[in-house]
Amino acid sequence: MHDRFPILLAFGFLHPALLGWLAAAAIPVAIHLWSRRRYREISFAAMEYLLAAMKRQSQRLRLEQWLLMAVRILLILCIVLAASEPYLDRPLLSSAPEGRTHRMIILDGSFSMAYEPAEQSRFARAKEIAKEIVGSAPAGDAFTLLVMSSPPDVVVGTPSPAVEEVASEIDALEHSDTMGNVVDVIPRVHEILETARRENPRLLRHEVYFLTDLQRTAWATQGSKAAVADFHQQVAKLADAAALAVIDVGQPIADNLAVTALRLLTTPPIAGRTCRFEAVVKSFAARPAPQQSVELLVDGRRVSQRTVNVPAGGEATAVFEYRFDMAGDHAVEVRAEGDALSIDNRRYLAVPIRNNVRILCIEGILSGKPFGGASDYLAVALAPDQDSGAVSPIEVEVAPENAILERELSQYDCIAMCNVAQFTSGEADILSTYLRNGGNLLFFLGNQVMPERYNRQIGVQAEAENRLLPAALGPAVEAPAGRLDPMEYRHPILHAFRGAEGAGVAAAMVEKYVRLDLPPDSEAKVVLRLPGDDPLIVEQTRRRGRVVLVATSADTSWTTLPLSPSYVPLVQEIIAFCLADGAADRNTLVGKPLHEFVASAGDLNAVVVRTPDSQRREVRLSGSGNQREWTFADTRQNGIYAVRPAASDGEEQLFAVNVDTAESDLAQLGLDRLHAEVWPGIPFQYKTTWQEPDHPESVALRAVPGRLHILLLGAALGLLLLDTFLAWRFGHRTS
Repeated sequence: MHDRFPILLAFGFLHPALLGWLAAAAIPVAIHLWSRRRYREISFAAMEYLLAAMKRQSQRLRLEQWLLMAVRILLILCIVLAASEPYLDRPLLSSAPEGRTHRMIILDGSFSMAYEPAEQSRFARAKEIAKEIVGSAPAGDAFTLLVMSSPPDVVVGTPSPAVEEVASEIDALEHSDTMGNVVDVIPRVHEILETARRENPRLLRHEVYFLTDLQRTAWATQGSKAAVADFHQQVAKLADAAALAVIDVGQPIADNLAVTALRLLTTPPIAGRTCRFEAVVKSFAARPAPQQSVELLVDGRRVSQRTVNVPAGGEATAVFEYRFDMAGDHAVEVRAEGDALSIDNRRYLAVPIRNNVRILCIEGILSGKPFGGASDYLAVALAPDQDSGAVSPIEVEVAPENAILERELSQYDCIAMCNVAQFTSGEADILSTYLRNGGNLLFFLGNQVMPERYNRQIGVQAEAENRLLPAALGPAVEAPAGRLDPMEYRHPILHAFRGAEGAGVAAAMVEKYVRLDLPPDSEAKVVLRLPGDDPLIVEQTRRRGRVVLVATSADTSWTTLPLSPSYVPLVQEIIAFCLADGAADRNTLVGKPLHEFVASAGDLNAVVVRTPDSQRREVRLSGSGNQREWTFADTRQNGIYAVRPAASDGEEQLFAVNVDTAESDLAQLGLDRLHAEVWPGIPFQYKTTWQEPDHPESVALRAVPGRLHILLLGAALGLLLLDTFLAWRFGHRTS
């Protein structure tokens, strides 16, 4: 049976040594007595008449003197007590004979609470303490129960006196893999308290318990100064309404190792070709982790293993290679076992493997002659071996402008527009839907392009849904002489050209281009600049795809780039960059919803989601026609989620959900920072019930100063004014 919490003294002082100055309260008494003795009494006949008159007023004068002396004594007492900074403590688990108590229990549900240094995790220990709070409370008290997760989970929202039922709810709590934040939970606490006061007037006292490991990320106040100030006001208001207690189940030192990243280095991933993966293992410890084993699993099967040396507080990288023989969605996992927090030792990746990459080139001018149109140069650069009969992972088709309306664009991974003059509103709608479904667009301009039509239909002047271009199109202008500026090859599209500064893409000549103007606060990125500092290539993520805009032509009419050796790798890197983000929506973080558009839903009305613990959940589709979609929000577990149509045994789509490793650093916020930054000036009690090996005694509850000294200073000021007024009043009456 666990020890009960102690009941604290209700009053104390931060600076008790200053209480010695209370002796100064005797000064007004001494002055009063001295004033009575410093005059000698001499009787003479005339004084008898005066004494007779004074006796009639002696009672009033004596009262006035004692009143002034009392005011001055109280003035000195208030000043000394205020300097000593008294505090009024709120005892934890104290009985309330004047009424029943509402006890709100908040369990930290962030994934750091799964840390298991001994036989039980922090979360399991917090559940035990929560049950102890419930079981040791007097009969008639009521309880509410919350879990500090993302979002906060209200388990028991209405105060319940049913001890066994509340204890059963605590037993049923399961730890999730989400991150928690104290900033998010405070508003929910206010809501429950206000409802409890309104609907349960017999609950005269309210107590709020935070059972937490005080992990730094979960307890940090972030955001603007205004947001932090608002949070502090909310906590101050909460402290006025309820007694606050923090019960720390964490440890001052907790080492941890985590897989913080898992990336696919090979794009696009094609069946039959070797793919490379990179895993990053990071240490959150003061000692290194030599010979750390890291495993690669594909579709649940262990396929490779590496050993890395992780430095103390640093990270190491493990690179794996694997060849996928079949197209389709595959689950990739990296494991680095061996510490007390296993949740972040695994990282998942959903990888859609293609048989090939299909690209549709829309030609603005069909000539019927070899290399008579801009798309001919682009098609050869994208698939150099396509005409030789060799098997190529990239399949390129060239079509006229009407293909936008007549083809099923969802069959293509990327659509390249080559010198297309303009777009209709119907074509703009189709391209917008194509991007929303995860497609990619590549625009090469030329002499046919009408900039104002582009801007009106798919550019800055279009409706919000159809704004596809990353920049506004201006007039066609002559390019200044000089080399192109690759901007230190910082953009991923140009990484392949590092080391070839003399003869790479920067050496190509551009004679004419369409001036591009990026809107203010644009998220578009410039890949390559012209000699005059105007953008030549701009890219931006739109909807669920990417748009790349090239200000010059795809053929030799405006530039020598298609004749340069760098043209083939440049356009292939552009396509690889677009497709690299194709699976981004398949890989997300715990707590973020899964979402997918269904381009051709047909009679499909629902999908079935299989969670990492093998539960199956049906999700209804929303929308109408070809704009159908589904959303699954319950992603509190990390792992692989599989989704398939509900009405058939169709092919599953895989989604990977990972923990946010910002909480893998188990360092605590610390009590001093809790006082100074999170709850400054807020009265609360602190206790740790974790039994340290070297310190078997638990730390006693600690009182936090309130604002009594401010009230005492205010009282002193009032007494000073009262003394001045009384002295004037009594003196005026005497005269």
